[in-house]
Amino acid sequence: MKKSIIYASILAMSILVAGCGKGGDKADNKESSSVAVETSNGETTAETTKAESKVNEEDLKVPGYALGEIPEIPVVVLPSLGVEEDDNAKIKLDATKALASAKGITVTPVKVENDQIIRGASTAQLGENGSGQYSGENMTVQTDGDGSGQFSDAEKGITIQRETDGSGQYSDINKGITLQVNADGSGTYTDNRYGMSLIVEVDGTGMYTNSQNSVNITVDEEEAIYTEGNITIELRKDGSGSYADRGKGLEIENDGKGKAVITYKGEEKEVDVKPLVYSYKLPLLRSVPAVPSIEANSIMITLDSGVLFDVDKYDIRPEAKETLNDLAKILTEANITDFEIDGHTDSDADDAHNQTLSENRANSVKSYLQSAGVTANITTNGYGESRPVATNETAEGKQLNRRVEIIIPVL
Repeated sequence: MKKSIIYASILAMSILVAGCGKGGDKADNKESSSVAVETSNGETTAETTKAESKVNEEDLKVPGYALGEIPEIPVVVLPSLGVEEDDNAKIKLDATKALASAKGITVTPVKVENDQIIRGASTAQLGENGSGQYSGENMTVQTDGDGSGQFSDAEKGITIQRETDGSGQYSDINKGITLQVNADGSGTYTDNRYGMSLIVEVDGTGMYTNSQNSVNITVDEEEAIYTEGNITIELRKDGSGSYADRGKGLEIENDGKGKAVITYKGEEKEVDVKPLVYSYKLPLLRSVPAVPSIEANSIMITLDSGVLFDVDKYDIRPEAKETLNDLAKILTEANITDFEIDGHTDSDADDAHNQTLSENRANSVKSYLQSAGVTANITTNGYGESRPVATNETAEGKQLNRRVEIIIPVL
């Protein structure tokens, strides 16, 4: 009996103290409260309630993608071989090296003729019928007139051995480039300028690494795995796949059967999604150039539209502003006075829509660069889907076609 009186006294005092507490304490008790209760058999239990935590739906998305959608693995783009920048260039590739290593950006010397950009390498042939030999102080050439032959330039450190079918070896010891390619496009490639290496089979399987931006891609017949820092993307042949951002604490698992589970900081959410389409392939290697005879008269900076804009939008994404700020700084410091910005799309949607979208995206980049201090004369063009650089029949090809190009004359 005394024991019950003591417990009743303690409970009454607890209620009195709680009732006299400050308003803030009441609010805290709504979040989490614990009350000791004596049962009829003398045992004590604890009852605890907690408010459910709420997560912003935007935190569950990959930026630029729908809820539960797993991003595509970025397309591997290899620098062109046999292209030399003009010595009179106002902006050097070395000055844009940091920019070129950024996600979704490539910097390439190009030749512009009749409003067309010429990419790749061309063949130099000697002799009346295209065959012949040449020997100079630093250069030797032996060509059969069909693109095959041998070339050596001691000053530039370039050696080439090429067969008629485009297979052979290419080496540039000054730039740290080596290429060994078969007629079917399989082979090995290394480029120390950008920390790149690629081993690829004819079916697009193989391995790619880029030490500058810590990208690794492995592709086999069953799956493709992409890693970059804290990001990992896996695509599988059965339509399943996953995305993980360890820095953000976000994970997405697509089961390939119409469902995806999103995990964010320990909380899970299931959503309806489409199975993934597994079509990713590494690029096949280009043929060995006969000689590096293209002289660049312009520099092209290519910006992946997926990095700059959300799907079917032309407002600059917040994540892209740092890259454009770096570009604006380089253009200003190099005293570039004139350049053009060209917008391009893939073939999705109709011609009129794509034309307008490409124009708006080019103008958005122009406006942002001007707001960042660029005072150069900027011309913008929108080409819609009219100038593809890859097929629009695959997701990888469409990704390459969705781009913004900045053309800077070097003269």
